Amino acid sequence: MNFLAYSERLDYLLEMIEKGRISSPEQIAQKFNCCDKTARNMVNRLRGKGYNIKYDKVSEKYFIKND
Repeated sequence: MNFLAYSERLDYLLEMIEKGRISSPEQIAQKFNCCDKTARNMVNRLRGKGYNIKYDKVSEKYFIKND
């Protein structure tokens, strides 16, 4: 996968997290046809870009925490 395609996937993942349509690394892996570890790495990459992404264990969803 080239950089542009990966960047587009990250943008789409961010949009899905913002809209509350993604819940777990397993769901991300299924959506993007990758393994759970890659899904977690994608979320960590977004965190590295400065997005405050958290995971709520009760509702089992990723969300962006606004400070």
